[in-house]
Amino acid sequence: MNKNLLQVTVDGSHTIVSETFDVTYHSKNGAITESNVVFIDAGLNYFNSDSTSNISIFEMGFGTGLNAFLSCLWAESNKILIQYHAVEAFPVSLKMIQKLNYADILGNAEIFQNIHSVPWEQNQKITPFFKIKKENIKIEDYCAQSLFDIVFYDAFGPKTQPHLWDIPTLTKMYNLLVTNGLLVTYCAQGAFKRNLRDVGFYVENIPGPPGKREITRAIKK
Repeated sequence: MNKNLLQVTVDGSHTIVSETFDVTYHSKNGAITESNVVFIDAGLNYFNSDSTSNISIFEMGFGTGLNAFLSCLWAESNKILIQYHAVEAFPVSLKMIQKLNYADILGNAEIFQNIHSVPWEQNQKITPFFKIKKENIKIEDYCAQSLFDIVFYDAFGPKTQPHLWDIPTLTKMYNLLVTNGLLVTYCAQGAFKRNLRDVGFYVENIPGPPGKREITRAIKK
């Protein structure tokens, strides 16, 4: 087990090593950079091209809360309401969360703290434009109560959690989305993309963040 769980990535932002799987939560080439490219640019900015008034997001793998934090900042900047719903089977300890430097880099420390202080299983407003509900649950046990516009697919990679990149789970993701909704992820593995197509997604290969040639955006048609 890696004893140094907190690591500094190339852009200066932290990532951590999962105590359960012994892999990092983000790219070592830049945690904030990766999240901005994969989830904010390829996800939120792409979906918002039609000037939507509100957006619902489902995140598979809440992790450090970085994607939720960036989404909240995006919502405030764009004055667009986001309802954010995340599931996490292996929550990061609050002691470790308090060591992360995302708010040092991006500001808005109170928002970051509030996102993490929201009790699990409760839907709460963080800002006038951002609500979040986090569930401490495995995706296999999750039952959706509504459909979503965007899925942030941020599970650990296929080598670490292969079942999360296979047909049954991806079918569940497809069924979570509205028509023309999209799934974005850092993964560009060929078998994964074939599974997406088999489920019914239209798959796009798009340029990735530093250190990664491509990432994947899949659209429900």
